[in-house]
Amino acid sequence: MSEAARRVALPDFGSGSRPPTTAELESVQARAYSEGWEKGHADGFAAGMQDVKAAAERLEALTAALASPLAAADDAVVEQLRDIALRIGARLARHTLAADPDAVLGLVRDALEALVEGEGAAHVALHPQDRAGLPEDVALPATVQWHDDPDLPRGDVRVWRGAAGVDAGLDARLDTLARQWLDADQEMEA
Repeated sequence: MSEAARRVALPDFGSGSRPPTTAELESVQARAYSEGWEKGHADGFAAGMQDVKAAAERLEALTAALASPLAAADDAVVEQLRDIALRIGARLARHTLAADPDAVLGLVRDALEALVEGEGAAHVALHPQDRAGLPEDVALPATVQWHDDPDLPRGDVRVWRGAAGVDAGLDARLDTLARQWLDADQEMEA
């Protein structure tokens, strides 16, 4: 045999190392899933924000184009602009509420504070995905009973005790905002 053939070292096939355990493999899989989910969530959030920014830019362009004639515009045009602004706000709010469980929890707390005091349990209805996003150890009164309502849009909250209730749904909040907006305009005109 030649000298070159004798000097070749055999590869190390892991002598002394052990194959990974099931727990180690599950840990790697869990980390990979978590990282993938976080990246997907971040990518989706970024894409949604781009859509909202594009819609806001279109609104801004529309507002700029209508700035001069808006002073003489009739109530119908003003109402349409308010509607566009409220729709953009609704998209932003729904996206924020879906992405941030703390925002939903804040709505729940506000609705519970607005609920008339009385006897019996306070009932809170949320979309199941919103409820699942809340922390397990939410600090609310023990008399609160949770209800999953798949018919509620994400981010909507309904709270009631007996016949009294609070609608903290996004549409109701936007209606309130629109009324306040109209009232402020009427006060400025007077």
